[in-house]
Amino acid sequence: MWNELLKDRVAVITGAAMGMGRAAAMLFARHGAKVLVADVNDDQGNRTMELIGLADEQVAFAHCDVSNWTEVRSMAEAALHRWGRIDILYNNAAATQLCNDKDRAVHELDEKVWNRQLDITLKGVYLCSKACIPAMLEQGRGVIINVSSCDAVLPEGGFDSYTAAKGGVVSLTKSMAVNYGKKGIRVNCISPGYIITEVQKKWFDENPAAVRTVESYHLTQRLGLPNDVANMALFLASDLSEFITGAIIPVDGGYQMYKASDVQQFCRD
Repeated sequence: MWNELLKDRVAVITGAAMGMGRAAAMLFARHGAKVLVADVNDDQGNRTMELIGLADEQVAFAHCDVSNWTEVRSMAEAALHRWGRIDILYNNAAATQLCNDKDRAVHELDEKVWNRQLDITLKGVYLCSKACIPAMLEQGRGVIINVSSCDAVLPEGGFDSYTAAKGGVVSLTKSMAVNYGKKGIRVNCISPGYIITEVQKKWFDENPAAVRTVESYHLTQRLGLPNDVANMALFLASDLSEFITGAIIPVDGGYQMYKASDVQQFCRD
C-alpha cells in the first residue's frame, strides 16, 4: 500500500537516472509525489521511470545537463506544464565519475576538470534553484534539498575540485536558507558518506581490501546504500521536517564522527 507523505506534491529530482537519485525518485513516487526524473542519461532515466512503474500522470523524464541554463529552464518548464507547480527540488546531480577518474591535487589538476566539476556539482545547484524558485515563491512554499559530501567537511587529499564544489554547496545551502526562509521555502543539505552506487561499485569490486578498511571507518561498520540517503531526502521533503532549514545533515554511518576523532587523536599525539 502506497504511503502519502508527499501526496500530490511535485518533485524535480536531478541526477535521477541511477544511484541516490533513482532511489529518491522511486521512494518519493511511492509516497504519492509526482516526480520529474531529470538526467543527461536518457536510457537510464527512462529505466528509472519503468522501475517507478506508475502512469504518465505521476512520472515524467526530462533530459537535462544541470550546467546548461537552457536545458535547466526547459526542465522546470516541463514540470510546470505537466503539473502546474513545483513543490520539491532535489539537487542531487554531481560529477562523481569525473572526481574518481580525473580529480587531482591543485598543482596537478587540469583546469578543464576543475571547470567541469564546478559547473555540474555547484553551478548546477544554482541553475536548478534559479529555475524552480520562482514557482515556489508564487506558491508561498517549497522545499530544496541539496547534496554535498563528507568530503566538504573532512576532505581527502587529491580530490580538490570535488571538495571545493561540495564545500560550495554547503555554503550556498546556508545562504539560500537565510534568504528564502521567510518566504516559505526551506533549504537543507544532505552530506553522504561512502555510498555504494553504480558509479562507485566498480571501484568497490576491484578493491575488496580497501573496502573493508573504509567500512571500519564507519561507526555502523558498513557502507551506505542509496536508500539510506533517499530516506533522509524523503524526511526533508515532507512536512515531518517543517521546522528544519539551513541544516547540513550527515548520512554517513558515523564516518565523519570517526574521522574527526582520528584527527583529534593525531593532534594530541
